[in-house]
Amino acid sequence: MPDKKEIISRLNAFMVGEAPRLARLGAYYLGKHDILKAARDPELPDNRLVNNFCRSITDCTVGYFMGRGVTYAADERTEAMMRAVSVENSERFANNALARDLSVCGRAAELLWYEDASHPRFTPIAADSVIPVYDGAVEPRLRYAIRYYRQADAEEITVEVYDASCLTVYRYDGQTLTEVSRTPHLFGEVPVIFYENNRDRLGDFEPVISLVDAYNRLESACVNDFELFADSYLAISGMGGTDADDLARIRRDRVILLDEGGDAKWLTKTVNDAYIENLKSRIAKDIYRFSGTVDMAEEMLSGSALSGVAIRWRMLNFENRVAVTEQYFRRGLAKRWRLIGRLLTLSGAHFDAASIRMIFTRNLPGMPEEAADMAQKLSGILSRRSVVEHLPFVEDAEEEMRRIQMEETEADA
Repeated sequence: MPDKKEIISRLNAFMVGEAPRLARLGAYYLGKHDILKAARDPELPDNRLVNNFCRSITDCTVGYFMGRGVTYAADERTEAMMRAVSVENSERFANNALARDLSVCGRAAELLWYEDASHPRFTPIAADSVIPVYDGAVEPRLRYAIRYYRQADAEEITVEVYDASCLTVYRYDGQTLTEVSRTPHLFGEVPVIFYENNRDRLGDFEPVISLVDAYNRLESACVNDFELFADSYLAISGMGGTDADDLARIRRDRVILLDEGGDAKWLTKTVNDAYIENLKSRIAKDIYRFSGTVDMAEEMLSGSALSGVAIRWRMLNFENRVAVTEQYFRRGLAKRWRLIGRLLTLSGAHFDAASIRMIFTRNLPGMPEEAADMAQKLSGILSRRSVVEHLPFVEDAEEEMRRIQMEETEADA
């Protein structure tokens, strides 16, 4: 059972250190950038333009990584139970939510629970409200997890501590933990799964936030300058005695009477548009380059005649980054199904978690056509089931194999 002093120490350290960082990343995804917080000058135009590259990077990554979902292959009984559990828990929605948290925060968390042992449940939980606590081994093992939240109108924080045997609920007033309840569970491990985006647990747009801020400032300054000089100033020389009534008459009659030697001309600001556009373009390219993301509006990807293979070559850096996320995601999914399998086995079911194979399919244009062509070429080389499992438009390989067998049976009849 975790020590109360250690729980308080971990909780306070997270609230002071990690939670503000995660909250800022979430705010940037939502478009609440630092430029909106700067001091205002009421005498000058004050446009605050938010160019939400952060949301673009995350949405592009999640769509590419999880747009077609994860499919599984296992032995027949295990696969049938996996389908039932996936449907009951809306797995595709859950996986997309986890992928989004990974992209934004660099980490994601999932809680496993159950109503009874035959109905395991899992759901994503907010990344900024849960704390993993590992041991000091060479290969760290999760000792317990802390989840905290404040209920509506409550003064105290509710703290849930999950270890390998039970869930303990506390109330925390900022100084003292008071135990409320303790409930044993059957998972045999900590029923909280932590997913990592990469080894450093960085969000996808986190390394380029300073560039996003620079782009926001540059574009806002351009709009403010345009607004400031949208109406050219009339400069009049040789009419030092001009007052407000004279200026009103000039605007009304559209006639200026100048003394000898006087002059009138429009004063405008010269703006180096080419320099500004080049600077914006360079910053935008750096944002996508240093975040390892592809700008889908870029000319090199906008050609409709490009094949899927050509597009993938141009997206190689992006693919490399997503491939790292996939490896960490696989590890989290493996734990999910291992714990679910342990629970189902206790209820008397047969579930072989070791037989599960995970299939990730990238969401790219041209994929179905190329996959169908590849399937035709592999026919006779690989088993029919292996070919079907890797078709991106087939969500349930087992069901597809059953349909094929039915059609063959009907054809032979």
